[in-house]
Order: sequence, then C-alpha cells, then structure tokens
Amino acid sequence: MEDKKILTLLLGSPRIGGNTEKIADALAEGAIEKGYEVKKVHLAALTLKGCLDCRKCWSTGKPCIQNDDMDQVYPEIEEASVITFVSPLYFYSWSSQIKPVWDRLLPYYMPGALRTTPSKKAILIAAGGDKEEKVFDGMRASFKLATNFLGWEVLGEICAPDIYSRGDIEAKGAKWINKAKELGSSI
Repeated sequence: MEDKKILTLLLGSPRIGGNTEKIADALAEGAIEKGYEVKKVHLAALTLKGCLDCRKCWSTGKPCIQNDDMDQVYPEIEEASVITFVSPLYFYSWSSQIKPVWDRLLPYYMPGALRTTPSKKAILIAAGGDKEEKVFDGMRASFKLATNFLGWEVLGEICAPDIYSRGDIEAKGAKWINKAKELGSSI
C-alpha cells in the first residue's frame, strides 16, 4: 500500500486569503492533482510562544514543555510528507507568525529526541512589496540552512517580489500562481 501523501501549508500571514495564501493555494491545486491531501495551518489564528531554549523537550511526554497552540502544529509537521513554509517578507525575513515554528523545531533534533523528522520535504513560498529579488536573500538563506540542518529535501521555492497590497497577486501575479501550480504538479 502506498504511503499517504500530505502537503501541509504553514501559513504565516496575518491576512487570511492574502497574497501568499493564494500562491500556496495554487501549489495545493497542483499537488491535489498528484494525489496529495492538503492541510492548511493558519498560524496567525494560533498562540505560538517563542522557544525558551530550556532543553526540556520531551520531558513531559510531548515535544515542548510550553502549553500553547504549538501542540496543534507538531502533529501536522510530523504527519506531513511535504511542508510548505508560506510567509510574507517582513523586514527581509520571516513573519512573526511563522518564526516561532522554526525555533520550536528544536525537539526534533536535540540529543535524545523521541522523534525526528529526517525524511521531510520542504517548499518556501513568500511575497514581498519590494521589486528586487535580492530582498528575499535573507529568508532564502535561513530556509536553506535550516532545511539542510534538519536533513529535509528542498523541492522548490517561489519568492514573488512587487506583491504587497491585498489583491496584488490577482492583478499582477499570474506568473507566480502558474509557477506554484507547476511546482505542486511536480512534487
């Protein structure tokens, strides 16, 4: 029996249905055609605390000792075949809604981890108002370094410049929507 294929979209925008989510939806459309089940996690609707670096991961039987909504995110990460980090570009990096997820992956790579995530695949989707591609360099570097450290395979990235105001993706982002659907169809 073939393993279940799950594409999890970690949506790091405070705007529900905003530009980055619409790019992610196009990725999902392509993935569904390839037999993927798609799950969306709207991070802005959750309470996610920052990592304390207390190194008490798993000491209470769960990944983190903190009691917050990350308890809902961990199972989504564990179950996913492909994790897509979807974020608007905020000051040349991740939104504050998605950054805690990165920091709170510590339980999966710390010494003595009860569970790890070595076979994951990852995708980056971002949009920003700046017109130059280079503004995504910091986010891209963070993504590549973190996924490499975790042993995750990067399947692709879509970083859409000059997409800022609500509706920009519909008005001038057809190129990015098409690229996302193509990427989804290729996973």
